[in-house]
Amino acid sequence: MMSWTVWYVQAILHMARTDAKDLLTRLLLEPEYEEDAAWGLFQIARTDAPTSTIWPRNWPMRNKDFDFVWRARAGESEVSFSGSLRAEVATILRDRIAAIQAERTAAEYPEDFDGRLRTLANVLAEVDGRNSVDLILEITALAESGRYMYSAWSRINALEALLMQGVVLPAAKTCEILEPVMQHAREHRWDNQQVGPVTKALCIGLFTDDTQSGIARVRECLDEKLVSFEGLRSLIKALGSSRIEEAAGLLADIVADNARAQYVGDEWIQALKRLDAPAARELLLSFVDPSLPPMPTQLISHYGGRLIDCLVGLAQRDSAIRQRMYSLVDTDLSAAQAKILGKVLVKIGNLESLLRALDLLKDDGSDGSSYELYRGLEEVFVEHRPLQESSNTYTMVPRASNEIRLKLFDMVKNDPLRKKSAWSLLNEIEKWRMQFGRPDGEPRSPSVEAGFSWPLENEPN
Repeated sequence: MMSWTVWYVQAILHMARTDAKDLLTRLLLEPEYEEDAAWGLFQIARTDAPTSTIWPRNWPMRNKDFDFVWRARAGESEVSFSGSLRAEVATILRDRIAAIQAERTAAEYPEDFDGRLRTLANVLAEVDGRNSVDLILEITALAESGRYMYSAWSRINALEALLMQGVVLPAAKTCEILEPVMQHAREHRWDNQQVGPVTKALCIGLFTDDTQSGIARVRECLDEKLVSFEGLRSLIKALGSSRIEEAAGLLADIVADNARAQYVGDEWIQALKRLDAPAARELLLSFVDPSLPPMPTQLISHYGGRLIDCLVGLAQRDSAIRQRMYSLVDTDLSAAQAKILGKVLVKIGNLESLLRALDLLKDDGSDGSSYELYRGLEEVFVEHRPLQESSNTYTMVPRASNEIRLKLFDMVKNDPLRKKSAWSLLNEIEKWRMQFGRPDGEPRSPSVEAGFSWPLENEPN
């Protein structure tokens, strides 16, 4: 039965969940059934039903969102528990831990009990971490007696479980627990399996009661090259969730290495968005502000959509940033900066931002023209009116925007740097008018009184 315990526990949970507590409690007294019985008790304390495809013992290996740490500290629960059953299961687990600790004290080889204690401490951390912090930390800090760091993932799972329960980890004790993991990784840096837990350990350190020591530890491990490229993505996500002001500077330092920058573009942008500190906003704005130190272009070499969405969100939430973007149109932008800023201004979605986007046009090709600008103008001049009987079908209805047409006419007449670009856009508008009609009251040339006729017979020189 030993090798099939997990399946038997699953069967018990499915067939007789409401009556399973007493049976699982008896199984908990047998060392060979201890782990699966403990996780079975965890499952019956939850209000959701067990699934046939996910074993309760695999719960610690779930993907954890460090953004949830703050919601947990505010009182939100990651898992819905039955209040009375949760308290009963926590008491059963603490009693079993106390019994094993007593055996350990009297044993000739006390280290033989450490693995079992860690397993039960992990389950207790998931069930009732807030009320059992000291006991869980005491067990998790037990020294590893063997040559290999078998307890690495047990240590990490226990600390992560406490974070997901809303516990503010004490930095000194957390460092004591994780330092053997870090030291083992240094001694076996050639072994990816041994180095893998380092990233998790660094992420945990960002959520203790001493966040500055967590930042310092990350810098130290980056300098020692203990963080893999795969782990770097997870670390960057955790930095974005950390709410530490200094995390922005660390994120900038991480991508100063071009080899790192090309692997973490989307995660890095999203981390700055979630961090939302003044320094993080400045890093995002550096892609459109020539007065700021530039960030590596490798970050957006494959896809700049996330950056543009983040900048649009900043502009829509903060009028000062929006006005700053408007003023950047008149600065000495590079072609890449003009392109990004033009897309951002179009997506902000108001008339003023669209007019400013037109000021980025240049006939020499170093401008802010883009497909987004073309579509933005089309939506201004041609309404996509949905049909009532179908949300995926719409009618194209012309609508007027004389402010934009006047600006484009003025650029054709008076702006030698932009007249060809403006002329091309006016031609597109005229094509839409020929295809979908002209709205009532719109003159063919709003400048006809000034003696300017449209269309021009020839493209402007």
